[in-house]
Formats: sequence, C-alpha cells, structure tokens
Amino acid sequence: MSTHDIATKLILIGDGAVGKTSLCAHLRTQKISGKYDLTVGLNIEVFETYLRELSSTVKLVLWDLAGQERFGCIRSEFYNGARVALIVFDLQNRGSFFDVRHWIRELKSYAPLTPFILVGNKTDVNLREVSKDEAFALASEYRAPYIETSALHGQNVNEVFQLATRIALKGTAVAY
Repeated sequence: MSTHDIATKLILIGDGAVGKTSLCAHLRTQKISGKYDLTVGLNIEVFETYLRELSSTVKLVLWDLAGQERFGCIRSEFYNGARVALIVFDLQNRGSFFDVRHWIRELKSYAPLTPFILVGNKTDVNLREVSKDEAFALASEYRAPYIETSALHGQNVNEVFQLATRIALKGTAVAY
C-alpha cells in the first residue's frame, strides 16, 4: 500500500467540556490552547497517522460532535459512516461518567455496529471523581477498551488514536 490509500471516519462523543476538541488539537499540534471553546454542532479535522504493520499512512477524518443537549437534534446525521467512536468523559466530573451510558445508547441508536473506546480524559487533574476500577468495569461491561488520557500533557493521546485506527481498519464491527 502506498501513502493515503486508506481514509477512515472516527467520531468523538461525550458531554460538553470533557476534552474531545482538546484531544483532537493535541493530536494535530501537540498542544492545546488551555481555554474552553464550545463546539457548535461539529468540528471536522483530518489527521494522518502511519501504521507500520500496513506500511501505509491512514487519513483519520475526526468528527468532533458537540456534547451539549441542545445539539442532540442534529447529531444523528453525523454518525453515518463512522468506523469507530471515542466516548470521552472527564475524570474530574462524575456526571460526565454517568452520562456515558447515554452516549452508548445514542451510538447504538444511530450506528449500532460501530465499536467504541471509552476514554477517561484529564488525568492531569488532582481532584479525580472517577476511579480506574469504575471505568474499567463499565468498559468491560460493553467489551470495549478503556484508556486514560491527558490532552493537556499528551498522555496516551497518540495511543488512543492509534488504537482507534486499528479497530476501524479491522473491518469487523462489534455489536454490544
């Protein structure tokens, strides 16, 4: 395979302000702005990653979906064609963790065969409200991988997108 033989769509979903946009920004620039900018509807970014096992560069088309409830009526259209989803929650916000089940239901409703990775973001914070054990238990319940990240410091950001790319390119959707 040569460069740019493959393109795949990855969606990021979760409550507002959990760090979806920051994860995309860190992937692209290796840094984030540090201020919160509300995603209005959708942000689309393209990122290229090299997969050694395929000897190919893969274009990831990242669809960062707004998490606020008021955008729920338009989100359904954005799920079409997604090969994998990152369901992101904030480790310092228990409410965003409780809402993960809502995001799983929404994903199942609009893209029932799309596999997902559960992502606990903001490992850099001192006031953690969600334990690793709780998050692993939830991910295990749905047979999904779980990764903790820090968009601020870059911890596991590349790794989560590499894993998502590998899952997307397997071509095997997982029903949960």
